[in-house]
Amino acid sequence: MPVEAFDRMADSLTAALVAGDFKAYRDLMHLPLHIHTRDGTCYDLRDEAALRHDFELYHATIKAHGVTDIFRQILGTTTAGNGDVVIKCLTHILRDATRLVDPFETAFHLHYDALGWRIRRIVSSEGHIAWTLGQTEISGQGQFDDPDTPLNPTSS
Repeated sequence: MPVEAFDRMADSLTAALVAGDFKAYRDLMHLPLHIHTRDGTCYDLRDEAALRHDFELYHATIKAHGVTDIFRQILGTTTAGNGDVVIKCLTHILRDATRLVDPFETAFHLHYDALGWRIRRIVSSEGHIAWTLGQTEISGQGQFDDPDTPLNPTSS
């Protein structure tokens, strides 16, 4: 069931981010939401105001780069010790039918609560997370540039 739920969630997540629909985005997230890089750097979005700020940064970045689609290709699933389901996927960010950046691995930890399956944790590359916060760019070679500063969701 979580894989089918994630397929729907991924489509809704993309639609919300591209359109700037915070309510649709909020409905997909379980608070607190934990954002992690694969090397362990993390930050938590503990309330709706923090989630909205993070969303607005991500939407502005997507809009500035002309992103029209984000496709998440499922690579596998596992169950975490706390009952969460972890969906590992290869993420493709597209502008029209062209890749904006090389695909990268992302893991979504889904938690089941009274509202159904929702995202509790996201694990991605440091470059991708810094890009969503408007703290780095994409190189001409289709790679996320290394962020100049440590991840900070409150900076713009």
